[in-house]
Amino acid sequence: MSFLVLLLLLLFSFLAKAFKWRKSLYISLSILVTLFLFIGTGVVPNYLLGNLQAQYQEKKEVHWSYNNAIVLLGSGTQLIQEDGSFEPTFFSYGRIHEAATQYYLCVEKDSICKIIISGGDAQGNGVTEAEIYQKELLRLNVPKQDIILEADSVNTWKNAQFTSVLLNQQQAETIVLVSSGLHMQRSQLYFKHFGIQTVPVRADYMDARMSAMPLWYNFAVTDFALHEYAGILRYYIYNFMNWNATQEQPGDV
Repeated sequence: MSFLVLLLLLLFSFLAKAFKWRKSLYISLSILVTLFLFIGTGVVPNYLLGNLQAQYQEKKEVHWSYNNAIVLLGSGTQLIQEDGSFEPTFFSYGRIHEAATQYYLCVEKDSICKIIISGGDAQGNGVTEAEIYQKELLRLNVPKQDIILEADSVNTWKNAQFTSVLLNQQQAETIVLVSSGLHMQRSQLYFKHFGIQTVPVRADYMDARMSAMPLWYNFAVTDFALHEYAGILRYYIYNFMNWNATQEQPGDV
């Protein structure tokens, strides 16, 4: 997304030069250079990421109830070309590990503890995120009877909508939401829309790299952050236009 903006500014600069729009040319080139430097050196992504995930940096202790659910949000699957198998993506392993960690902390309290894996086949691979992630949880010795699959959702909005039905059926008192720190603010917003109050526990935490020279990494994390801001903005626009689902309580699909 950031590269697209820079490319559009560059194309406009060429257009302005061709038509001899000197003032427009200077303005567009100034914006282009400024954005390139501020993004590449980490200033812009540092600000964007801070607003998204700073509040989740500290992992607070969960106060477990008698009946608990840990919601693990999917982050895609990766095809292994050599044998045709699928694995969780790079960003998924931290979420899976954190979900298992929270599960073992929960069972220490002699409570009912379930992990709900929310993730369908968003990439059209013929296999769901929930199935693949379940295999990893089983390798971490999480009992299969304590794993619930929500394998129909294809995005964060559907994660929240479909999982709310399962949470209503489970009558969970404490609901822990596990996702990336970058993704948590949008996830909590969507779950709240469907009447689900969650305890956020972030898995990974992403930061920018401050540098005197522009780094490709900072452009990549800027795009990740902008994707989250776009999802949050879309939610409020859809709400204003009454385009969002009207479900307010778990199970009201």
